[in-house]
Amino acid sequence: MYKMIIALLLISQFSKGQNKRFIYEYNFARDSTYLEIKEKEFLNLDIGKTGSKFYASEVPEQDSLVKIKERPMGKYPYQGIKFLELIIKKYPGLSIDFYTSCQNYYRVNMTKKLDWQISPEKDQFLGMPVQKATTVLNKRKWTVWFTPDIPIQDGPYLFQGLPGLVVKAEDENKGISFTLVAIKSLSAFDIKDIPYYFRLDPISIDEDALRKVLKNYYEKPVPAFNENSGDDHRFYDNSGKELTRAEFSRMMEQSTKNALKKSNNLLRWDIIK
Repeated sequence: MYKMIIALLLISQFSKGQNKRFIYEYNFARDSTYLEIKEKEFLNLDIGKTGSKFYASEVPEQDSLVKIKERPMGKYPYQGIKFLELIIKKYPGLSIDFYTSCQNYYRVNMTKKLDWQISPEKDQFLGMPVQKATTVLNKRKWTVWFTPDIPIQDGPYLFQGLPGLVVKAEDENKGISFTLVAIKSLSAFDIKDIPYYFRLDPISIDEDALRKVLKNYYEKPVPAFNENSGDDHRFYDNSGKELTRAEFSRMMEQSTKNALKKSNNLLRWDIIK
């Protein structure tokens, strides 16, 4: 009830402050054969006059630690963050900059004009009126709920184009969902201020090129080796048996393939399905 009251107060003041942060709970199953086993993370949708930014809620804290060159003992920057991607939508229009990584860092310019089927079915969510809509995104079918009480044609992930903010989205297999849990005011919004790990010259490509990058990695993941390790560097398998560099490379590649097969339900792999 407390969260609902806070949310309603913030919504009522929405027109008074343009910059807002919508916080979503992201629930997802990595493995499509075990959809009941889910992980959770909170993601921010920051909205200003020029557009929106969608990223993991923990990123600002991690960025501040990186800037002052501090981090918890034994923890690398951004370790533990599951949604290490950034989605920038530019207003007006449907232009999207999708930042991701796959052995390199990439900035992908894309346009996603979704074909929405708006249902007459209505309900209530956090005390707000919501309406049901469905669409297909990268071959995955989604059911979403949007609210006309927040007149923003935006939402989590790549969702946009409805006459109101998307407050909940779930795929048809119930393996992935985004649910609005909180709303905050932002004192400032700068669409050019991006997470630290994407500031170091990401490679600019289009969606077709990204599809090739992901497909190549999925089919033949090649582990990175330190070329300065020298010929005297030794490699071992899990039993302690010494391996040649080539044998170790093949073992690591197969291990990565097995891990990818168990993570086949992640959104990034929808791009190559």
